[in-house]
This record gives sequence, C-alpha cells and structure tokens, in this order.
Amino acid sequence: MNPMRVLHINYAPIERSPGQAGGITGYAANLARAQRDLGHEVGVLSSGVTYSTNADRSLQIPFLRMLSPMEGIDRLEIVNSPHLAPALWNYAQAQHEISSPALDSVLREAVSAWRAEVVHIHSLEGLAASCIPAIKETGSRVVMSLHNHHPFCPQVYLMHRRRTPCLDYEGGLRCVDCETGIDVDLEQRRRAGLIGQEPPSIPPPPMPPILRFQDDGLPTLETAELLKNGHPWWEPISNDPPDPGLAQRVVHPLGARRRAMVGALNACDRVLAVSESVASIAHSMGVEQGRVTVQRIAGNQSAQVQPRDRSDGLLKLVFLGFNNYYKGLHMLVDAIAMLPAELRSRVHLAAFGTGCLAIRERAEAIRPKLAGLELGGLYEPEDLQSLLAGRDLGVVPSVWWDNGPQTLIEMLNTGLPVLGAKLGGIQGLIRHEQNGMLFHGNDRRDAARLIQRLLIEPGLVERLWQGVRPGPTIDDHARRVVDLYTRPLQSPLPSAEGRDENRRS
Repeated sequence: MNPMRVLHINYAPIERSPGQAGGITGYAANLARAQRDLGHEVGVLSSGVTYSTNADRSLQIPFLRMLSPMEGIDRLEIVNSPHLAPALWNYAQAQHEISSPALDSVLREAVSAWRAEVVHIHSLEGLAASCIPAIKETGSRVVMSLHNHHPFCPQVYLMHRRRTPCLDYEGGLRCVDCETGIDVDLEQRRRAGLIGQEPPSIPPPPMPPILRFQDDGLPTLETAELLKNGHPWWEPISNDPPDPGLAQRVVHPLGARRRAMVGALNACDRVLAVSESVASIAHSMGVEQGRVTVQRIAGNQSAQVQPRDRSDGLLKLVFLGFNNYYKGLHMLVDAIAMLPAELRSRVHLAAFGTGCLAIRERAEAIRPKLAGLELGGLYEPEDLQSLLAGRDLGVVPSVWWDNGPQTLIEMLNTGLPVLGAKLGGIQGLIRHEQNGMLFHGNDRRDAARLIQRLLIEPGLVERLWQGVRPGPTIDDHARRVVDLYTRPLQSPLPSAEGRDENRRS
C-alpha cells in the first residue's frame, strides 16, 4: 500500500499520558506511532486545551499553531477554540457546539496546509458538529471513531446527573439540569495565564451510601437496612440502547445539538464503532447503519504475566485506570462487602490509577475483614506488567455503557482473565467462564455471587487463565484501520475478522 498522509484529531495533545487525558489519548497516540512505523506520514491535531493572547490576537480568535514534531509525528494545535475540552468543562455552552464558522475556517486551513489525505477524528470535544463538513470541503476522507458518547451527550456518558442511564433525554430538556456548568470565558482566561487561580471544580453528585460493618463482621443497623431494601442507584443496568424515536426527538437547543452531531457523523466516509454495543447506540441515535463499521481498538502487547500459586486460598483482584463513578470501583467494593465475612477475608483488592485513592474511605470500611488492600495513583504504561503480576483476575466493573475500555484489552493481552460488567464493549471481549466472568451491570449481588464462585469453586480461576488469548497487535490493528481508510463505503469489509479476533478460544 502506498504511503498515506493521515491526520489524527483528538482534544488532548499526543504528549499527554493516558493517566492525564484518558484512554482515547493513549490509543490515538499508539495508533499514530504504529502508522508511522508502517511508513505513513502522520500528524496529530489537538483542540480545546490551549489558550493564548498577544497584541495581534484575542481569546475570541482561534488560530493554528504548528509545533515541533515528536517521535517523527507532526503536531498541530488549534489555539483559542471557542469550545473547551474535555467536554464537561464546555457543558454550560454545549448548545453552541452545532456550528462554529471560525473554528471551521482554522480546521480547513490545518487540513489543507498539512495536505491530509485522511482525517481520523477520535473525539469532537473541543470542536463542533460543523467541523466535519468543513473538513470534507478540503477533499480529505473523514473517519470518526466513537470512543465515547460525546456526539450524543454533551456530558459524554449518557448518564443523567452521572447516576442513571439516560434512556429518554426528552428532546434535550432533560440535559438542562443534568450538569452544573462552569464559567467558560473565565476558564479560557485562566488557561491563557491572564488570571492566577486554581482550576474550577464541578462537584459530583453524592456517592451511594458506604456499607459499614462491626468488628465481628456483621453489618451495622444502617447497612443491614440498606442491604434489605436496596438503593435507587443500585438498580441493575441493561445493555439496551435508547428507543430510536425518543433518542432523535428535538424540542430544545440541546436536542438540536444531538441532531447536528448525528448529521455530522452521517457526513463521514466511515464511522468506526469500538464495539457492537457502540454501533447499536449509534444506530438508535440516527447514524446510518451502512456507515458504521465495528472495529475494536487494540492495546499494547505486554509480556505475559504468570498465574501464581493459589495455595494460600486468596483471590487477588486488580483494577487499573482512571477511576470515577462510571468505572464502578465503588460498586465492586460494595459487592465484596456483601460476601459472607469468612469469604470476604480471603479477598485481596488492588486499584491503581488516577482517582483510585478516592475510594479509600469505602474500602477501609470493609478492610478489617479483607485479606489486603492496595491503592495507588497515576502509573506509566511501562508499569503495567509489574502491577498485574501476582494477581488472579483483573476487574472492569463499569456502571455505564462503557464503549471499549483499553485497560480490559491490556489485561487480556498480558494473559490475565477479567471479571467485568455485562455492559457496553466489555461483554464483547470477555467470554463468560472462558477468559473471564460477566455479571449484570451495576448489580452488586450478582457480582458478589461470581466472586463467591471464584473463591469456592475448585479449578475455576485456573480454567479462566487457560482461556485467555491476546488480541491483535497494535501494528496489525493499524494495518486494518489503514485498509478501512481506502475502502469505499459500500465495499465488503473484513469487520467480522476484526470483531472475532479477541474472542478466539
């Protein structure tokens, strides 16, 4: 295949680590490097992060800045985007993400100046729906990867008030009170260095109650009542997407935003859904079925970790990655708490990554009856193998329609079986009772049931280890993605192979 000029677009610059900017940034950087190694000319453009002012420019005028290459990859950035990234920072003005003529002009300039043949968009955070048609005007092919739900949800997660699935956004009306927006102008000035103050914070909703136990392992009266009656945020979550009629209804500017974003996706040459679940959600929102191709992402290939000697009778679980409510680490702690005291005392829990230390109070509440607890913060990719060594299973307990968690792929690539929620892209990678176990999403009792099986069922953990097979290498994945760049929309696709690669036994 002849070398191509491929420009990747993501809100975060390539030099930011996944721990700082999430898995999308890590994947986009890995894909760019792999395409570079295949002989293609590669660039990465960021938007919505950098703000600057001088005598010739104001914060209201976006402009293109060319940065020095890094690792043979060209770097471009749009300075002074009218839309902040990450998306949550821009929530107060999300209805304006429909159109941005000034931003469109800078994007056309960037794509034309860099002579991009293909523009691969990984996130529209920091951009607007009109940016995709603007790029198409340059003659470049446009491919969009759906790593998150931002095109359909200005809050990104499709979770109302960050706690319950948003099955009906009421034509945009339900979005109005979903989040507390920040002062966007003030934050742009702060990022430009014009004012000296700490970054703003958006306080999250309260967490579900903590399960607490007495010294003898029995629940306190409050916890006993909670275990008996449950909690509204404990409701199990299904994998069913929103109803298409409700999802496409428009009665508010934020509903018009969703319609504009769907129209932008339908203007792409191809939309890459990172899982079958993401494809289903995209179709329910109005993205044309023939335009969507399921193409899972790939993780780095790491050295294989080896199963440990389990004669101590313990079950060692490990969580990796950025932790917030959606990632479900709190739910996993609750599930462990629901185990009988004698079984709970055989569980060792480790969690590493940004935000994991925030789980300390909940975990400490059950720590007297735990075999062990390790909590750590930000880690580097090269630390992955050492963090996973000596564990029995990884855990991916997400409580939302998780598009395609990269940490799950990386765990499987090291040979580690995984306990995960039957939600989003997780269920497409874990084969129940073969390379891991799947529990109903956000279902503490079902997760506890599976953990109990792992503790008491002879040979179960060992059988799961035997069923793990690494997925495709990032180089193989990069070749497949480049092949998709060149195929007309109606041409036959090798997507079945891509879908099944991680599912082989």
